[in-house]
Amino acid sequence: MRIGRKTAALFLAVFISASAAVPAFASHKVIDKDTYIIETNEDKETTCTYVESGKPVTGWVEDEDENLYYYDHGVMNHGWDKIRGEWYYFDPETGILATNTTVLNYEVDEDGRMIKIREW
Repeated sequence: MRIGRKTAALFLAVFISASAAVPAFASHKVIDKDTYIIETNEDKETTCTYVESGKPVTGWVEDEDENLYYYDHGVMNHGWDKIRGEWYYFDPETGILATNTTVLNYEVDEDGRMIKIREW
């Protein structure tokens, strides 16, 4: 069975428009900003809990400047951490996820995932 030029062009147009709608890298599922509260205690540990239940948050949280953080059982991550099989680097002081950079010879992509170890 042969496909005509118009049919082939239609398939190509559908493919291009569909692939443009899908991001190259899946973004992180961020927890709704209205459902949690972030606090810093006297030990300067930043914690995140759900407003209604008071339970600790585990997941990605985004601030008003679109910086991403990850909380594990309510405690902000710092340094390297393996989350769902992928390695991520969080600033040791701020906890902000590093993206599109090199950290100690490790490259991280736009989603913050470690993608490559650079040779010394």
